[in-house]
Amino acid sequence: MKIILLSVLGLLIGAAVFGVASYGLVDLFASWYGPRYIRSDQDIGQAYVWSLGFMLICLIAGAITGFRAARKWTGRT
Repeated sequence: MKIILLSVLGLLIGAAVFGVASYGLVDLFASWYGPRYIRSDQDIGQAYVWSLGFMLICLIAGAITGFRAARKWTGRT
């Protein structure tokens, strides 16, 4: 039971850390990209969809990384 709990905890912590980091990266990118290249609502929508896709990929990568790290901590491979 402890191994399952640590695996789930690692998954959640990894996803949260990568999610917060991706949000920060998207915010930095938006502050640079927005004033220079966004001219219409279509540009805003496209940038928004790409940002959500990037955050989703980072969230999944963080969950996988956290799960694998937790498995190493418990000694199971």
